[in-house]
Amino acid sequence: MGNNKKLSTEQAKVLEEEQQLLLLIKQGLLMLAAEDKQSNISNLQLENIIELRDSLADTLPEDVPAVMAQMERMVLLHTQQDSHSSVFGYNLDTPYFAHIRLKENNRERDLLIGNQNCFSTHLPCPIVDWKNAPISQIFYRYREGDEYVEDFGERELEGELITRRMLLIENGILMRINWPGGVLEDLSTEQESSNKWHLVSQNMPRLESGHDKTLDEIQAPQKLTSNSGKTTDLSFSGYRVDKHLRQITALVDPHQFEVITHSESGIILIQGGAGSGKTTVALHRLAYLMSKKPQYFKPKTVLPIVFGPALANYMSKVLPALGVHGVSPRTYHKWVSGLRQRALPELPSNYAENTPMDVIELKRHPLWLKYYLEEIKKRTMKFRKLFEVKLAKVEQLEVLLEAWDALKGMPLIPRLLRLVGWSKGEVLIDAVAKLSSSRMEKQLQNVLEQAFPELFESPHLLISQIWNDCLVSQEMLVETVGRLAPGEFSETQLTSAWTWAVRQYQKRQETGEVAESERIPLVELVEGLGSIDLNFADEKSMLDEEDDTLLLLLFQLLMGPLQLKNGKLLSYTHLMLDEAQDFGALEFQLLVSLTPEKLTSVTLAGDLDQRIMLGRKHETWEESLSHLTLPDGTKPDVTALAPLKIGYRSTNEIMSAAKKVIGEHSVNTVWHSTRHGVPVDVFRFRERGAMIAFLADTLEDLAIREPLASVAVLARTQETAQTLFEGLQRTDLTNMRYISDQEFSFTPGIDITDISQTKGLEFDTVIIADADASTYGPDIRSRQLLYVGVTRAAHQLWLLHCGNPSTLITGIVEKPHSN
Repeated sequence: MGNNKKLSTEQAKVLEEEQQLLLLIKQGLLMLAAEDKQSNISNLQLENIIELRDSLADTLPEDVPAVMAQMERMVLLHTQQDSHSSVFGYNLDTPYFAHIRLKENNRERDLLIGNQNCFSTHLPCPIVDWKNAPISQIFYRYREGDEYVEDFGERELEGELITRRMLLIENGILMRINWPGGVLEDLSTEQESSNKWHLVSQNMPRLESGHDKTLDEIQAPQKLTSNSGKTTDLSFSGYRVDKHLRQITALVDPHQFEVITHSESGIILIQGGAGSGKTTVALHRLAYLMSKKPQYFKPKTVLPIVFGPALANYMSKVLPALGVHGVSPRTYHKWVSGLRQRALPELPSNYAENTPMDVIELKRHPLWLKYYLEEIKKRTMKFRKLFEVKLAKVEQLEVLLEAWDALKGMPLIPRLLRLVGWSKGEVLIDAVAKLSSSRMEKQLQNVLEQAFPELFESPHLLISQIWNDCLVSQEMLVETVGRLAPGEFSETQLTSAWTWAVRQYQKRQETGEVAESERIPLVELVEGLGSIDLNFADEKSMLDEEDDTLLLLLFQLLMGPLQLKNGKLLSYTHLMLDEAQDFGALEFQLLVSLTPEKLTSVTLAGDLDQRIMLGRKHETWEESLSHLTLPDGTKPDVTALAPLKIGYRSTNEIMSAAKKVIGEHSVNTVWHSTRHGVPVDVFRFRERGAMIAFLADTLEDLAIREPLASVAVLARTQETAQTLFEGLQRTDLTNMRYISDQEFSFTPGIDITDISQTKGLEFDTVIIADADASTYGPDIRSRQLLYVGVTRAAHQLWLLHCGNPSTLITGIVEKPHSN
């Protein structure tokens, strides 16, 4: 038991029971593994393993871990495995996360809740999969002491839930027990040989999001004195090396469980404040769907899409722990770039890094959904008019027009090609007679070759022509935007966007990346540039990142569904988009278009308070989602679930600071924390050099006392972050990393970067190093960016500034520290 003298008799009994149960479970799984690998293990070796297991009954408690380790080594040695967690497909590191005891007909039975089923006589009780086993619903729907009645198919279960405990097991070691009697946690460090179990007095949480720390500060921390004489606490307890998602399933309350198990079809919106578990719930929903219908939600047809590579890396390590294998998260930009390059390889593969804000806002506006539909409808009507005029004197025109009208539901390009195939007798059109006039067949071919010469060889070139037309024609651009988005863009903004579009077009023309179908009319349109300087001989031909979404949407409207390399249609059974607040109607429409029309399945997770992507109009969720349509013109089923209202990441002090920063602009009107922590501190410096020295001293002190801590030193811009890093390189500070492109290692140490790189991530301690008035004004973007930085902190938040503090942080503490 170790150093557990402060525990009551009941608490000690609960602890001993769970420790003994875990020991028996690990023994059973090891024996199961040994039996399964009997072909690789001799009878003598198997007998030795069994003998070790039997010897545990007479082994002193302090010697049990050594005997267990020897059993594991023997199984690993003879099964040629390099990880004990993969010996038999069962995770010995975290075999389960909850323990329940049911009383039915005066008979008691124990069940363990985990990520997979295991029913074996080697185990003292079964482990059931939370996703598949119906009986696990009792754990989610009832509390200890509740009576339950549940129908499982034709069988009804009635009884009492007499024990309900949530457990944290790491590396095969019991670390925490949550039950109505409180929270027991082992607060010993890795260097200590004995356990230090304590009762943590606090309100039990319902959900943890990617972080595992004590939910109350128990140990008296050491104090750090600033130059102002104010003592500030940077120490904390209970953090683990691994910052990946924890076993939080046990903490899901009934409402969140309903979110996870919501209808498999439709568009589901999960919203809530920072650290409220949006990503956690979305990932568990994905795992649930794949477990519920594995033959439909297959790994290659399910895709989590994220904002940046750091979050993609994070998710790739989380999903296997949820029983999801073969699913590779992708960043949105990399994903759509690959799709666009496969569909339209003739366009550039390079992207501009200095796209003007006016261009970004324009190209992300939902007006293009209406414009493309209008333009295609207009061109479709022109083709019918063309047939009526050019083929008026050719026999069977009425039959041709009947055939054209019968193909109404098809995209324009396949419709034209299908009409030509029908005229040649190669295909049939329902309820339309065959064409018997060979003259009509030839005349139709001639008319189409004159009106659309690329139709038979490169029909997709029409996509780039329509995409370019409105952007490079100033008159058309002003008319279209004024009609479809009246009052949203000024004349100056439209001139800026038009100039940029023409510049890009001419560069593509120089390098031969302009389609012949667009060349003549577009060259005439751009001659009006006059004296504008377009000297860019040293520039590469580029697109804007926003162009990929526009081009893919237009491709589907003109050409039909996207295809895989093997020619099959590209269709996803489920798409999950995290940080959805930084995307909009165009991206949402693309997601919807890539799922089955009759079974659209998309999960969106986001927080409008954290919208920081440049160029995004400040739409509500309702506005962004109102533009979505299915191919048949109907609206998809959209369900905006009730916002998550509890923040599990940050302390109450940090969340209070975040509320102050975001102010009245917050959409999260109800938002609570689960615990208190140390105060948020503000430090003022006259010179940046003094700030660097202060940071070096305090960070070094923290690294000595808390070597497992993760710290983020954040700034608004990459340039400022790099300056801070270069300054700190002058000190003796070690384990420090400058993050320029989200290359986070998720290991203890100090990461120095700009705030936008940290979206979706969290750290034990966050230091905002440029919280001054000149950096963060009262504008909404400054508020949202600083809000994101502040809410990355789980335990400690420091706000540093030189000169005058930002008005966004005044009032967070009574007296800022000075240096």
